[in-house]
Amino acid sequence: MTSRVYNYLVAILLLVTGWTCPVHSSTLVADLDLDQVSITIDFNGESLLLFGAVSGGTASDIIVIFKGPDVPLALRKKERASGIWMNRQTIIWQNAPSFYHIFSNRTLDEVLSEEQQARLRIGAEHIGLRTSEVMLDKEKAKAWRSALTRNMTERGLWKLNERNVSIMRGALFRAPVYLPANIVPGEYEVRVLHVQNNQLVAEDTTYISVAKTGIGAMIYAFAHDYSIFYGFFAVCFAVFAGWLAAAAFRKQ
Repeated sequence: MTSRVYNYLVAILLLVTGWTCPVHSSTLVADLDLDQVSITIDFNGESLLLFGAVSGGTASDIIVIFKGPDVPLALRKKERASGIWMNRQTIIWQNAPSFYHIFSNRTLDEVLSEEQQARLRIGAEHIGLRTSEVMLDKEKAKAWRSALTRNMTERGLWKLNERNVSIMRGALFRAPVYLPANIVPGEYEVRVLHVQNNQLVAEDTTYISVAKTGIGAMIYAFAHDYSIFYGFFAVCFAVFAGWLAAAAFRKQ
């Protein structure tokens, strides 16, 4: 029996046996059905199940923040010059989450006020992002941030999944999670919040590892550790493939 299933069973046992906490006290147990996702050469995404239980009260509202490792992300603004579209300005976000999905049983605005969401750093607009450039104009900074959110949302990497958490029997909850094929390797943080009457009463955090395996892992490691040689071999292979295709057509 895995530790994850064990934790879930313990939580249910505490609820069934009537284990109680002081008034307004709540204990939250949450976990995933997998502790590692393997990215193979034919990886097309992975479906996960987040589950958990609340003791010492009812799970009135549950919010889940599923966050991937921070990575530098570059945004480029194109402008037309002499009839040609060119990259005229680039902003590099130094610590942007590579994956950021939020799940909740109701809409976020129904569960928490805007001020509470900002204080708990829930939502793409409340992520503490750093850039390579000091932007004095708040309107421009807001526009660049909106462009980042739009870009990551279109790629399926940032998403707000409201009304996607199911609460059963007032204390058990579950939420389906899908990791798309374009996720990056690393450790993913899953933060689960229990909210009652618009107030945070309990929180639990679990983690899941995403790692490349097989020949894909070897190519990935070689490309990152020996980038110059990887580029050289890639060019040589492309030239050879082009020559081979040309030779085949000449014979025909």
